[in-house]
Amino acid sequence: MVDGISGRPAGLNGASVLLDPAAAKAAGAAKTATAETAPTPARAELSELATAARDAAAAPIDAARVAELRAAIANGSYKVDPEQIARKMVDLDLGWTAE
Repeated sequence: MVDGISGRPAGLNGASVLLDPAAAKAAGAAKTATAETAPTPARAELSELATAARDAAAAPIDAARVAELRAAIANGSYKVDPEQIARKMVDLDLGWTAE
């Protein structure tokens, strides 16, 4: 149990227990080093599955359109229409559909 105010472990009677800061730091560093240097096969597999799921759920990207927009921005020919942006923002905010 942790004392909510000090963040230190609470004793059986509710009073905070004082810990040796050096010992607590060493114990935390040992746990961190072990966790970071020894990934388990299950953890690696889970990470790969999570990455695959995230990529599958992502919106499709039109690489040609992205390249076209980057080129237009780079050469200064990309124009922003503030009225169209404002109209789309209002439509999204009010839940209207564009005509």
